[in-house]
Amino acid sequence: DRLSTRQPVIFFMERTTLFADILLPLPLKGTFTYRVPHALNGQIQQGQRAVVQFGARKVYAGLVKDVHHRPPSGLQAKYILSLLDESPVVTPAQFRFWEWLASYYMCSEGEVMNAALPPAMKLAGETKIVANPDFTEDEALDQLNETEFAIWKALQNSKGLTMGEASTIAGLPKVLPLVKTLMEKGVILLNEELDNPWRPRMQSFLTLTPEYGEEEALRLLYDKLEASAPRQLEVLINYMRISGHFESQQREAPQADVIRPVKGGSAALLAMIKKGIFQVYRKKVSGLSHAQASDQAIVFNQHQQQAWQQLNEQLQQKDIVLLHGVTSSGKTEIYIELIRQYIQQGKQVLYLLPEIALTAQIITRLQKHFGQRAGVYHSRFNPVERSEVWNRLLNNEPPAEQAYDLILGPRSAMFLPFRNLGLVIIDEEHEPSFKQYDPAPRYNARDAAIFLATSNAAKVVL
Repeated sequence: DRLSTRQPVIFFMERTTLFADILLPLPLKGTFTYRVPHALNGQIQQGQRAVVQFGARKVYAGLVKDVHHRPPSGLQAKYILSLLDESPVVTPAQFRFWEWLASYYMCSEGEVMNAALPPAMKLAGETKIVANPDFTEDEALDQLNETEFAIWKALQNSKGLTMGEASTIAGLPKVLPLVKTLMEKGVILLNEELDNPWRPRMQSFLTLTPEYGEEEALRLLYDKLEASAPRQLEVLINYMRISGHFESQQREAPQADVIRPVKGGSAALLAMIKKGIFQVYRKKVSGLSHAQASDQAIVFNQHQQQAWQQLNEQLQQKDIVLLHGVTSSGKTEIYIELIRQYIQQGKQVLYLLPEIALTAQIITRLQKHFGQRAGVYHSRFNPVERSEVWNRLLNNEPPAEQAYDLILGPRSAMFLPFRNLGLVIIDEEHEPSFKQYDPAPRYNARDAAIFLATSNAAKVVL
């Protein structure tokens, strides 16, 4: 029988081996090549943050600058330990900008990276390992050797171990191979310290259950609470006021706002939830405050009108234009009208101000005209707020909600991930606070912003 004598045919599929060039936040030239674990082949992208070992014990969060098939010559590439992002947090245009800054101001790209990224997106402290809560004691007894079990046991009684502490417990001078083995077995995880400290802010909101959607049911509820639970009645009245329940346009009712004015409001609300009166839902909200835009038009005086016409004529011919005017001469009104013109074209605008001029007055003035489309990026913001501005710009493609068309900030604002930059305004460009003297990169934000604008085919007004 011919069929019975045939030998089975076995197909071998060769797995693709990828390598990644990682930019580390160190004053060292160039990038460092690491091997990509096969499990991450379909996930890794340029611009993501990756956790890598550098040196004997140090672990850093670096940025993936390139992914390729070229192994490094003369050495064995270490593996990337993990990825911190599902999608890129840095754009190719930002990498090109950083390369120019490093070259022009004679520093490393790692130093530029340190200056550019908001604090919450950088390595917050020494890396720690923590126990995987899904790894059971029975699995530990069956699968781990004595040294591995000692690490697992130590993690049960702590919030995490540093690499140095793990080395001491294991009695090993080089603990990274052991840590890698434990990660592969699913015994441990990298601590959140090396994870993204920026998380969306979640807030709880209240809504009435469908049972009380009818006016008659609400009336009966009012009567019942008035007789037996006055504090619950106060909570209900607050909810009605905040949500605009009886108005034509209803609003969301934050839980904290509903119970805050009521003494014992938390207990009263809990009782109402148990009774099936309220439902609680959570959603992502912005931690940034926004003013509402007004429709107030700007009326130029004779001198402003003349300057406005000349400025537009020059911008038709030149990429960089100087608008000269003494303090209180009305330049801001011209800037506002210019910003409006570029936003109507679907462009983004960067408005740079020296630190001393970035006051609540100018911020309020700009937000009065552009509302929540105007964002502010400043070192006085906490790390979470700064990361929120970064992420909102990063995901600024329509129809993104609350996307920014205008960013107002000091010199650090030019490092943000703009998608469609059309205009850069550098107000009071002679001010010394536009220069960073220490640490590296030691740069002049006026000159750097001009390069940023021209490389994005944007106009500059000084």
